[in-house]
Formats: sequence, structure tokens, C-alpha cells
Amino acid sequence: MLQKRENPWDHGRASEHVGRWRKVGCAGLWGLAALALLGQDALATHQIAHCRPEPADILFAPDFPALQDHEWGYPIGGWGGIAKGHPLRHPPVIFVHGNTRDASDWDDPGRSVKQQLLKAGYSMQELWALSYNGKSTRELSPASRCRTTNQANVFDLAVFVKAVLAYTGSSKVDLVAHSLGVTLARAMLAEYPELADQVEDFVAIAGPNHGTTVCRRWWLIWSIGWKDFLGCDELVPGSRWLKKLNGPNGEKEGRGPVRYLTIYDGTGADSFYLPWLFGLPVGDQESPALKGAENHPMPGLSHEELRTHPDAVTVYVHFVVQR
Repeated sequence: MLQKRENPWDHGRASEHVGRWRKVGCAGLWGLAALALLGQDALATHQIAHCRPEPADILFAPDFPALQDHEWGYPIGGWGGIAKGHPLRHPPVIFVHGNTRDASDWDDPGRSVKQQLLKAGYSMQELWALSYNGKSTRELSPASRCRTTNQANVFDLAVFVKAVLAYTGSSKVDLVAHSLGVTLARAMLAEYPELADQVEDFVAIAGPNHGTTVCRRWWLIWSIGWKDFLGCDELVPGSRWLKKLNGPNGEKEGRGPVRYLTIYDGTGADSFYLPWLFGLPVGDQESPALKGAENHPMPGLSHEELRTHPDAVTVYVHFVVQR
């Protein structure tokens, strides 16, 4: 029986083709890695940290209208108010918390921002906070906390601001926001420009206005693996979402006629905004600063201390109280 003889040239060509495919495959893998590490929008297999939180406590005045969370379908929680028509001495202040938190952030025992404003002469008719993503999960392990995005909550925040304006009869409100609450409130002003005329002062505390280090792909791969951390497509530095929010050359960062104050660390003590990552310069420490704002660095304060430290609270309460 005749057997086909092996042609040494065929063997050489096969080896050559295999080598070429190996090179192409390696190049493709390196290309994907480069996109993941250097690209502005995260590549991922699936999102994590998106879970349904419990409904937040509802501590509004009895006659304040019930508002529904459009994502989860239950009533929006929070606190504020005395009674419809109760007299005002100041424009109402609306507090906007950060990710995995709720309205209780602003009334922590022993470091309550609400109490500081009450001491400054405000009444509960003038102090408001909403829980835009249900009940806080900050007491859970990091892997169990329920995170959310800016875009999922813009509508609910706008509805809440309009409800406070209608309930109090005020023509103006002030906003005090922390962390994700900063970009959330800024996105609300961008999508509902009529509200910009009704916001007088905006205190932006440690906000990811130009992104956060924890959303950089290097950090995510190191901390959670090849996964998409919920909301990081918005808040990776240089993302399309942030470019749209800030505008070319930052022209939309300080939307008039609102007065802006930013409070931030600026040194890397706030781990959300690091100057270096794995030995490489990223320069995120100035991310919370806004063009056109009164930018107030408070070096050495952590992400939480920027919200609650007496020195920081004194600065931003004074900004809101002064006229």
C-alpha cells in the first residue's frame, strides 16, 4: 500500500503558519491588554457591585409628598421639613451623599453636619437630605455593598429638588454634596438647566469631577480582577461621560449663576485621588477641583474627613451661610 510521503517543504510551511498565528495571537492579546490598561473606557466581562439595597428610612415632615425611586420602585428616603408653608430664614440646603451611603451621612452622631447648621440658625424646614439609592450599606463588607451610578439617579435628584422648592416656597436652594453626590448633582444641573437658576451655592466635597483613581483599569485588575466595577465607565479619568459633563477645556465645570466651593485633599491622603499608581504618575489628586470654583484644598484629610472634620465643616458651612 502506497503511503503519502511527507514533504519537508509542507512541514516548513506549516511551522511557518503556526509561528505567524502565534505572533498574531500574542499581538492580539497584548493589544487587548493595552486597551484595558490605557483605554479611557473600561473593558470588562461583567459588572459587579450592583445589588438592590433595602429601602432607606423616611424621616420627612408628615405632609411632604411621597416620592418614588424610579430604579427600585420604593419610596425615596431621607429627612427634612417641618410643615408646608412654615416660614424660612435661609434658602433650604439639600445634602447629597456618596456611593453606598444614605441621608444619615449628614447626621452622624458626634459629627453631625445637620447639627452644625442648626447651631448656625437654620431650622429643619431649611435642611433636607435624600437617600437616592436606598439604605446605606457602608457597614457591610466592601464586596457586599450596593453601589450605583450617577446616571441612574439624576432624575430622582431633580424630582427631589423640585419637591423641596415647591414644599418650602423658596426660589433658591443650596446643594452640599460629597463624593459621587457631587457629579450626580452636577449632572442634574446639566440635564435640568432650569434648576441652575434655582441653585445659589454648591459645595462639592471630594467629588470625582475628573475621575477617580479607583476606576483606573490597573487598579481594578489588581483589586477585583478582570471585571467592570459598577459606575467606573462614568468615572474613569478621561471617560466620555466626564468629558461631556465638563465640556471642552472645562467650560461647563462651573455652570452659572451657581457659586461653587470645592473641598478636597490634593495630596493623596484621600485614597480616591492618588498622584501615583503602581509607581507611575497619574495626577488624580486635583480631580475634585473645578474651573470657575473657589477651590479649597485641605491637605491630609481623608475622603470621609473632608465631609465631617470640624475644620472642613467650618469652611463649607461658612460658605453656605454667608450671602
